[in-house]
Amino acid sequence: VCGAPALVSRVVKQHVAASGIPPVVAVLGAAGKSGSLSLAAARESGAGRLIGVVPFQREADLLAGTDLADEVVIADARSPLGLSGAVAAAGGPADVTVVCVDVPGCEQPAILSTAQGGTVIFFSMATSFAAAALGAEGVAADVTMLVGNGYTPGHAEYALSLLRSTPSVRGLFEQRLAAETA
Repeated sequence: VCGAPALVSRVVKQHVAASGIPPVVAVLGAAGKSGSLSLAAARESGAGRLIGVVPFQREADLLAGTDLADEVVIADARSPLGLSGAVAAAGGPADVTVVCVDVPGCEQPAILSTAQGGTVIFFSMATSFAAAALGAEGVAADVTMLVGNGYTPGHAEYALSLLRSTPSVRGLFEQRLAAETA
């Protein structure tokens, strides 16, 4: 969880520095811990449009009650056409796509939701890197794919700083904690 926002911040800042244009960022699993932190990090780092992708209405309701995403969409992260269509309808394709869901089969949908020349960050232990590489080649997607390894210098301090300074992130964490302890 702690490594995701730090890497997202780095990638968003690099995009802005290279292009001068705030990127569109899509986060799969946006209402979760690493997803909400990634949205906050992207906004703080200069993202232009933030698309939060969630699988169910209850997750959409949680996220819609915050200022973390500009658009919240319900889509199956395993559906290539469903996800890419939902992201496109919300203002995509994304310049940066962050995969924060731990279900297999999200590689191709994330790639198809990302603009040519964009970046996909995989923060999922369920990612098949062979499927990602071969899938990108198969659809002629010119995307940079990064493995979120959980460590970026200062990652823990940055995540805690976002948690402390972003009421929406803190609220989502508190809601999840209350539900888990109930």
